[in-house]
Amino acid sequence: MATFSFQEQRVIIRFLDLRGVKPIEIHRQLSETCDDGVMDVKNVRSWVRQFKEGRVSCVNEPKEPRPRTSRSDNMIARVEEIVLEDRRFSIEDIASIVDISVGSVHSILRDDLKMRKVSSRWVPRMLTDDNKAARMGICEAMLTRDDGMHGAFFSSIVTMDETWMPFFNPETKRQSAQWKHIGSPPPKKFRVSASAEKMMVAMFWDSDGVILTHCIPQGTTVTGASHEDVLRNKLLPALQEKRPEKAARVLFHQDNAPAHRANLTQAFLRDNNFEVVPHAPYSPDLAPSDFWLFPTMKDTLRGRTFTSRAAIASAIYQWSNQTPKEAFAAAMTSWHRRCEKCIRLEGDYVEK
Repeated sequence: MATFSFQEQRVIIRFLDLRGVKPIEIHRQLSETCDDGVMDVKNVRSWVRQFKEGRVSCVNEPKEPRPRTSRSDNMIARVEEIVLEDRRFSIEDIASIVDISVGSVHSILRDDLKMRKVSSRWVPRMLTDDNKAARMGICEAMLTRDDGMHGAFFSSIVTMDETWMPFFNPETKRQSAQWKHIGSPPPKKFRVSASAEKMMVAMFWDSDGVILTHCIPQGTTVTGASHEDVLRNKLLPALQEKRPEKAARVLFHQDNAPAHRANLTQAFLRDNNFEVVPHAPYSPDLAPSDFWLFPTMKDTLRGRTFTSRAAIASAIYQWSNQTPKEAFAAAMTSWHRRCEKCIRLEGDYVEK
């Protein structure tokens, strides 16, 4: 008995076939002569048929890989075309249209088209080209000013804004998450809404912390006159007490609310040496009170029920004192990064 490779066996098959030996007899002779590893009779018949059809090579050339019928170039292009027609189609919808498996559609979207399905992001307004240009221009001016002040511009700004504080604001689903054992039932959370009763609060702050918290009197509308009164009789004394180094010349930032743009307000700012840092319209993502101060404060106070306006004011005061100074400084650093990102996005909204 001897050991022959498959290629050597194919040479023997061709030789015996040329001598007129039948495939079954060729297989019997191979089995009698070869040690382990003799090819089966089915393969012997296959090679005899190929030799009779004119094949002369005994080398077994590798077969062409089976085409990926579900992920062919045509199918990939077809899936992309469907997605671009309606980006809300589910994977199941696409699989039904092109008549392939859900798994194949998922692989095409993920691996071939590098696509993923994401939720829409809420933005304050559909920005026009002029809006984007204004946002970019203000961001570029602020960054240039910061370079000229060796990185001290944003930390020198005193910013302010108003917000509504409800007497009760429910926790988010994430905030109410609890640990549980595998066998214990999940906790239940009843759907509740924020209370209708609320209080408006104006907060003035900088990179060192909160300078002034002013609770707008109940039933009072924020007007140019009332805002000017707060600036004159509350902010100025607070600045002289807490930030005397900034009181002489204040870099002041506020949004474009009507009360902030009123003639009385603007006259006060000019007369008291306030340099106004411009704010682009429709840009809460570039206002540190909107993207950091108010969201952080409200998240901390969620789930608590306040019985009076004084209780809310006390909670805000405690939050202000307990929040480290570094957090306020980090918010101003984030403002700098957002200005840079706004320019990279050509004026579009900055998410983070």
